[in-house]
Amino acid sequence: MNKKLKYFTYSQNSLNTYKSCPFKFKYKYIDNINWKYDDIGSREYYDSLKSGRDFHLLCERYFANIPIGKCEDKKFNKWVNKIKDLLPINEENIYLPEYEIRLNFAGRHIIAKVDLVIIEKNKISLWDWKTENQEITYKNALNRMQTVVYMFLAEEIIRKNFYANYKIEDISMNYYQPSLENKPVTINYNEKLHEEHKMKIFNLIKNIEDTDFNNEDNINKNSNHCKYCEFNKLCNSEAINYEILEEDIYGS
Repeated sequence: MNKKLKYFTYSQNSLNTYKSCPFKFKYKYIDNINWKYDDIGSREYYDSLKSGRDFHLLCERYFANIPIGKCEDKKFNKWVNKIKDLLPINEENIYLPEYEIRLNFAGRHIIAKVDLVIIEKNKISLWDWKTENQEITYKNALNRMQTVVYMFLAEEIIRKNFYANYKIEDISMNYYQPSLENKPVTINYNEKLHEEHKMKIFNLIKNIEDTDFNNEDNINKNSNHCKYCEFNKLCNSEAINYEILEEDIYGS
């Protein structure tokens, strides 16, 4: 196992990075390369990421009962109003915006930062706001590493430790895209999914630990992922298309 992994904290982003391309994992988490251009395309891309983070901050304030006032961005006003209509504050519920969950999983540390956790009577709902325009389908949401990690940690930490009288079936993961005129995509949890998620996370971590990152010839490179990767220029000397660049954001 690479020495940099000895005290490494895994997240949905790092696990998904390795799943997408082990070479990309090496660049980001072993070599600690932060790849960022300063051309027009990259500035627009990173500006869009900042815009998404700003919207997440407004949602955090709303569910923390902090006045957010009126936004200068009309788009944000519309989105926030849609969130308010979708999830009006109920004083009987517990709202945990930007909620961090940590787990020691067989000696490995895993972390997740959920946009919002709502605790209702016999119900634990995880919420994630997506500001991109590409529509998230149920199948896509079900197979996301974010869904795998968030729901696994919600069962292991939130339900088992604090709401043991609830059932695992009371946990749900919800994706909502305020930029689209659609309903949230909801994944309901169960024991079968939990075991599948547990094995998926364990096997991915084991594969990461078994990879010899010091020997580049032995690291798999997923060429099918290159056009979505910010390291395409570094690996293949090819220009980056920021319009299709994968967004590994909103989480550590």
